[in-house]
Amino acid sequence: MLTSQQGYLIFVLYGMFFITLVYMLRERQASMDDFLLMRRKLGVVNGSLSIAVSWVWAPAVFICSLQAFTKGLPGIFWFTVPNILCFFVFVPIALKLRETLPKGYTVSEIFKFKFPETHLPHSASLLVTFGYQLGAIIINCVAGATLISLLSGIPYTMGVLMMAGVALAYSLISGLRASVLSDVIQMAMILGIAFMIVPWVTVESGGLDTILTGIGGVTGEYDSVFNLQVAYTFGIAMTIGLISGPVADQMFSQRAFAAKKDAIKKIFIFGGLLFGLVPITLSLLGFIGAAESQTGNISVSDPQMVGPEVINHFLPKWALILFSLMAFSGLTSTLDSALCAIGSLTTNDIKPRFNGLKSMDPVLVARLGMTAFAIIGVGIALLQPKLLWVFLVYGALASSIFIPIILALFWNGLSAKGAFMGIAGGIAIGTPLSIYANVTENTDLIVASAIIGLGLAGVLAWLFSVLGTRNAEGHMA
Repeated sequence: MLTSQQGYLIFVLYGMFFITLVYMLRERQASMDDFLLMRRKLGVVNGSLSIAVSWVWAPAVFICSLQAFTKGLPGIFWFTVPNILCFFVFVPIALKLRETLPKGYTVSEIFKFKFPETHLPHSASLLVTFGYQLGAIIINCVAGATLISLLSGIPYTMGVLMMAGVALAYSLISGLRASVLSDVIQMAMILGIAFMIVPWVTVESGGLDTILTGIGGVTGEYDSVFNLQVAYTFGIAMTIGLISGPVADQMFSQRAFAAKKDAIKKIFIFGGLLFGLVPITLSLLGFIGAAESQTGNISVSDPQMVGPEVINHFLPKWALILFSLMAFSGLTSTLDSALCAIGSLTTNDIKPRFNGLKSMDPVLVARLGMTAFAIIGVGIALLQPKLLWVFLVYGALASSIFIPIILALFWNGLSAKGAFMGIAGGIAIGTPLSIYANVTENTDLIVASAIIGLGLAGVLAWLFSVLGTRNAEGHMA
């Protein structure tokens, strides 16, 4: 589609633009509060755009078109609706976090605050929060490198290194301030390019009739939102993973702590609505690809890349270059947000627990954590795992902390043992089951792992808390 020289040129120019911009606008002497939280002055407009584009992971760029192509209308419904809904679900959690921890930095701090006598619940929560950010690095490196390789023939390995390298470079300069600044520009690029390219492809492919032809997916059988097969095989696991995601995602909590107090609710509500525009718009490429595949006009070799293949078929090469820039914007935005989240977790949750780190500059510790996890994420991404596998696995991981965090925030009866057993039980049982289910592509197990991870964590947290209270009362009697 593009030559390797063109691919390198596009990415080098893209990277140089953001690195130069962030460097020029950096704070000369960045404090920990500025590097990690922008001095808690994040406003509605920048905050909404930032959290919206930070949630435009590889799934929003590629899986939305994939689901529209393979599972038609119900596929994109079960992907998009929970994705938007999760922003609204997070609003009361964000407000309670700021109320409980007015000077907080991370979501995991709630366990350190509630249970200062033990590290166990806090440590268990860190497995999830760090693991979730690692998943963000992996999935976006995989998607970006796959796109780069498909479009230009640049080796996959080089694509992974370029994706991670650019995001890490400008994130290390000024942390969350760099992330938010780049986010605003990247979201504007995504919406502007999507609103130009998708209508253009629609017109070139035959208009609304083509979309309606492909609305049932490539097989034509999925034309009803109420398709029970898709709801069971895809919708349940997807909904649980997406609703749980923001609670485990330090990117969300970091912006909740960085926001002006009166802006928190608006940031996440507007952010969810802005985000929804992306998968809804890009899903049309999947419907068009399905319609054209039915007639034999297009042969889609990799359904994960149906979007760029449709654009390449109908539009000139420069339109594909714009799509590449749009995709890079979404993927690098999430990468830099994940790296900033890791910096916050490293400084606030890891540094105080190790004597060797206590005397170190907190911004330096944050940068070291960001670099270390970037290296680990790149190493795993080079193994080239499937996008959907990674997406569903870290969704299962997130579900293990969802109910324990809600209980920690809204229920005074949660005990340290209950919190630990809930999170640890969800991780130990739900996550391995999800990995096995996705590797074997066993639908029943995929659904079961999502439900078990969520339900087991909640049941164990409640049960051990109640039993502990009763035992304490018994000893007192």
